Amino acid sequence: MNPVSVFRIKAIHVAERLKLKDLRERFSIVPFEFSNYEMVLKYSDDSFTFIYNYGSVVFFNVPDEVQERELSAMQDYRLPAEHSRSTDAFLLEVLDAAGPGLNKVYFDRVVVSALSFPTIKITCMLLAESIALEYYEVLIQNLLEKTNTYSKRLHRQGRMLESSEDLIKFIGLCLDTKQEIISNLYIVDSPDETWESVELDKMHQELKAMLEIDIRYRALEYKIKIIQEAVEVIVDLSKSKRENLLEMVIILLIAFEIVISIVKWH
Repeated sequence: MNPVSVFRIKAIHVAERLKLKDLRERFSIVPFEFSNYEMVLKYSDDSFTFIYNYGSVVFFNVPDEVQERELSAMQDYRLPAEHSRSTDAFLLEVLDAAGPGLNKVYFDRVVVSALSFPTIKITCMLLAESIALEYYEVLIQNLLEKTNTYSKRLHRQGRMLESSEDLIKFIGLCLDTKQEIISNLYIVDSPDETWESVELDKMHQELKAMLEIDIRYRALEYKIKIIQEAVEVIVDLSKSKRENLLEMVIILLIAFEIVISIVKWH
């Protein structure tokens, strides 16, 4: 069955955090919906921009020039050029038919029997979560590789070669990244619309499974745990090194006092 309409969706992870209250007045139109979690801009019945407080923006059937205009309003918050900006493209197709059971989820598109705002909203919400996950997957993988470098040096040479400042910066980066993921990236509950429609709930569950949202989030949690354990070892080693250094200083001071006493006695 051929679709009668095809709508393009573009999702971009633009920032680690967006303050929606500060952004509210910057856009070309008044928000159609607004909360601390999500802001929706409506241009027509089939054209929307969804902006999420964890840094993802999703354009549904929005012309390129309008996309650039809205992104420029967030310029102050956007990730630096050297950071990887996760993006994804998707399609929503509307069939020339109606009836239950016609909504289908595929690798690169969702097919529905009728276009509705709840359908658009659910699709864009899950795509936003997916690209946010992608951004943090890259970030965590880089930290994991750095952690692996430290582990190999400990195994081969039995000591840390980095300066205390470098270690402190690395530990701070790990803790900061973990906090960002915990506070910014979480698996939200099913939207209210899914409680009112069996078809919407089915589409939500299928798209979530296709994008592997839960699986990828659990994988992130596992990698974070590995990094946290490695950081704890590094902290313990650094603490032990400082304690040994302090003990050595105390021994040298005691020895110096003994020498001075002997010199004075003679």
